[in-house]
Parts: sequence; C-alpha cells; structure tokens
Amino acid sequence: ELQKETFAADTVSSDGIVYTAFLFVPIPIGFFFKKRGLKIKKYGAAAAGLALMLAACGIHTIHSLVTILGTWLIIKISPRYSHHLTLGWTFSYLLFFHKFTSFKFPQTTHFTKSVQLLLILKMVSVADEVREFIQAKEQEVTSCPRSPEIGVIPQMPGLVEILCYSYCYVGLMTGLFYRYRTYHDWLNQPDPSVIPTWKPLLYRLIMIPVFATSFLAVSHFFPPNYVESDAFYERGLCFRLFYMMPVSFVFRIRNYMTWYGAESACITAGLGAYPTRANSRPGRGPTVEYESLTLRSADGEAPIVAYDYETIRNIDPYGTEFCVKVKDGIRCWNMTVQWWLTQYTYKNAPFRSYPMR
Repeated sequence: ELQKETFAADTVSSDGIVYTAFLFVPIPIGFFFKKRGLKIKKYGAAAAGLALMLAACGIHTIHSLVTILGTWLIIKISPRYSHHLTLGWTFSYLLFFHKFTSFKFPQTTHFTKSVQLLLILKMVSVADEVREFIQAKEQEVTSCPRSPEIGVIPQMPGLVEILCYSYCYVGLMTGLFYRYRTYHDWLNQPDPSVIPTWKPLLYRLIMIPVFATSFLAVSHFFPPNYVESDAFYERGLCFRLFYMMPVSFVFRIRNYMTWYGAESACITAGLGAYPTRANSRPGRGPTVEYESLTLRSADGEAPIVAYDYETIRNIDPYGTEFCVKVKDGIRCWNMTVQWWLTQYTYKNAPFRSYPMR
C-alpha cells in the first residue's frame, strides 16, 4: 500500500504541470487575436506558437523546421503528387527523429514528439490541399468544367504561409487538427465580432474542473503508474483485469481535459467557426455551399447568422462513455484526427479491402 501511495503522488508529474500550462496559456491569447487583422493574426499567431515551441522543445525545434522545409520543396517540385511524397517524407523523417542521437543533441522530450506528430498531420493535409487546388485549376480549362469542390484552397500557399500555418499556436501541442483551408478562412474573416465566443467557451470551461476532479480522485486510489511495478503483477488475474477499468478511465479523462482546452483556444480566437448551414464536420470543415461572412451594413447592424465550432470539435465525452458499440465510441474520440486518417490514408490507399476499412 505504501508503494501504491508513492505512485499516486507521482501521478501529477512536473511534465504534466508544464503541459497543463502550455495547454491553457493559448486560451486567453485568443481574445487578443480574434478581432485583429490578417497580418497580426498570421504573423502574431505564428510567433506565439514558435515561442511556445522553443520554450517546450528547445533545440529540437529544428526538427519541425526541417520537416516543413522538406514538405515545401516537395510541393514546389511535384505539386501533383505532393500528398504521397509528403506522406513518405514526413513518416520517414519521424523514424529518423525517434532514432536521432547524433551531434550530442539532448534526448527528445514528450513535448517534441507530440509536436512532431501533429506537424505531420498538417504537412500531409496541406500537400493534399495543394493537389486538390491543381486539379480544380485543371478542371477550369477543360471543355466540361465542374464546380470546384467545397473547401478547396483559393491559391497555392508559399513557404511563409506554410510556416505560419505550421507554427500557429492554436492546437500546437494538443492533438487537435485543422486544415490549411480552415486556417486560411480564419485569417480572412471579414467581421469576427459577430462570431460567438462565450457560450461555447463556457460550456467547455465548466466541464474541465469536473474532469480534473474526477482525474485526481480516481488517480489517487488507482494510480496508473502502479501497473508498471512488480507488485502489480504479483496480484491475481481478476484484480489486474479490474484495475484496467479505472486506469482506462483516467486516460480518457486526461484527454477530455486536453481536447476541451484545445477547443477553447480555438473558440477564443474564432478559429473553426462557420455558419451552421455550412454543415461542418470535425476536421473537414464545411460540407455544403454557404455564403461567406458579410460585413456590417451601412447602419452598423451585423447580419443574424448562427455559427458553430463543429470543425474543431475533437471529442464527445458523452458519446464516448455511453456508447453501445465500439465503433460508435471510436467515432466520438479524437474526431479531427479520425477524419484525417480516413481522408488521407484509407481513401488514398491503393486498395480498399475490408481490413483497411
């Protein structure tokens, strides 16, 4: 029991405290950026993200820069096949990154690994969006042009745009994915003041203390680190199977806090907000045509439009905890990354067998 109490005391580690700080710092920053112009949003958000990354990752920030530059070169050299090439490049570099011990670099931290994984999602996405842009342009000059797909970027991003998108502070370390088109729409919002903030924000902020209390309470009586000790394996099979339930619950609760914090940072900045008639989906964004935000009329009144943040919605705690089928639970978990996996791996696979599905 004494050993178990020791594991409970170590549950909230120094890394966890630092990660929590990086999780909640972006929330108040968003209020500053929401109503600013394009240049302040673009360069200010990137500068804030780069500062957070340097504080968390130090010299290992160089890995993210190498990944971004490699992706940009691929897009410049072969935009038509940039998606497949970027997928190979980023995951190949990830393998090197995990084995990187030369040049007397300090050991990579969990923060660095988290940032690198999230950066891969962005790089593969922006490369595929470039491919879609090339295809849309080709359709415009054909004899039978079709209407462009919803969500196609309006122009090719350059190196500066890719750098700013990659280092944008929103969701930099928290596992929340959004496309380059979503980022572009955020930069070009004509009247961000009409986008709601407090109602969707308070819904998430109110739940975070509930999750935190549950996390601390369950972790105290069932510390997750206990399963790594020899004492745990000396217990009976039934006890070990039972112990997996509270440990799994602690894992889920921790991610609920993380993703609600990341969603809150998006909400305060106004990133991922679209009219409800756009029928947005997590990760994807709008799925039907909709009129863009319009500026205020001459008398100063803003149009009455309902908005939602479905594009950056990453977790449905109720659906996860009370789902009947495992499939339904998976669809409520890490929803933006689930869309990324479907869009950029399954749909682009050379074959679509039942195991791949």
